[in-house]
Amino acid sequence: MSNGKERWSFLNEKIGGFLKLVRHFSKEILIAFVLAIIVAVAIEVYNSEAYKHNISVNRKATATILVYDKDGNPLAQGSGIFVSAAGRLVTNYHVVQGSDISKTVAKLPSGAYYRLKGLMGLDRKSDLALLQFDATETPYVKGLGDSDALLSGQKVIAIGCPLGQENSVSEGVIANPARQLSGVKLIQFTAPISPGSSGGGLFDTNGKTIGITSASLRDENNTAQNLNFAIPINLIKEAFSGSDKRLTEGSADYYYAQAQLEEAKRNWNKAIEFYQKALSIDNKYADAYEGLGGVYYEKGEYDLEVSNYEKAVLIDRKNDEYLYVLGTAYEDVGQYDNAKKAYSMALSIKPDDKDTLHDFAVLSISDGDCTQAIKLISKLRQLDSGQARKLEELIKRVKCH
Repeated sequence: MSNGKERWSFLNEKIGGFLKLVRHFSKEILIAFVLAIIVAVAIEVYNSEAYKHNISVNRKATATILVYDKDGNPLAQGSGIFVSAAGRLVTNYHVVQGSDISKTVAKLPSGAYYRLKGLMGLDRKSDLALLQFDATETPYVKGLGDSDALLSGQKVIAIGCPLGQENSVSEGVIANPARQLSGVKLIQFTAPISPGSSGGGLFDTNGKTIGITSASLRDENNTAQNLNFAIPINLIKEAFSGSDKRLTEGSADYYYAQAQLEEAKRNWNKAIEFYQKALSIDNKYADAYEGLGGVYYEKGEYDLEVSNYEKAVLIDRKNDEYLYVLGTAYEDVGQYDNAKKAYSMALSIKPDDKDTLHDFAVLSISDGDCTQAIKLISKLRQLDSGQARKLEELIKRVKCH
């Protein structure tokens, strides 16, 4: 019994001492607790403001990319991010693919427009384009992060110009930081993107660029949602540092685009040199053969024009544009039967092409084959009544069989 009383007395003593200690330091504890709350709130406010500031900085550096064909007709719209104050911009290769590179324009939210000055690198497989615009003191993203250090579940922000809507911001998380698709490593994320977002930036919560938004995956019923992908930014960093040559010296696309720029300047020999460099890397590069054909036409070397267009068609027999220009080249060397065959094949692929219908009809009229010409003009009338009327007047002036 005495042992129980002693233990109880000991416990009371300890509890009493603890309560005295609490009462003694209660003011200090309360102050520390309040200070902890204040610090926590201050940190939260700071992080919130920093987060909003980072988004603001990166939005100002996100451009709408406008691309045009060789005739100045708009082809497509995409996004891009300026990564330096000197006009260096990153976007997707597919945003500028098929365009007249010399007519590519970047438009900033401020209303400023910049024209493309040169190319730093292009690569079709990785879907990247590094472009140099004629600009100084452009706004640029906060910095380039480390895409190799990403974790699933990490919060991310996508900024782009979907459907031409500038400065659109969406949030999500990393679903898989290293998803393999068609042999290419991509970042899979859930922040919503739409057509026109291609080439925009994917950022972490510190404002660092971790990827270039590239594509969305849809099932056949178009029900899959937020299966979006970005190209890891470390590919860009390696290209900038010179440690990865795939976008420059190792890329046929790079030399092809350089040839396009020289062609726009009418530097024919330099354009030929770059086209041939592209073909030395990829001898199945049909667009490069077509480019060479066009340059040889400008130089009046029509046999070389024909041979290069023929090579393009051999590589891609289903390309109506290649067949059309081959038809025009055959006309340049007087091979009119071959020209008609090329035009006919082009129309079997794209029956409503106005240029092919027109040129085929003119050639048929010149051969006296008005039956064929009338059929072609009938189709052309539905697409361009003005051109059709002119050809109908021409038929009246010639003898047909």
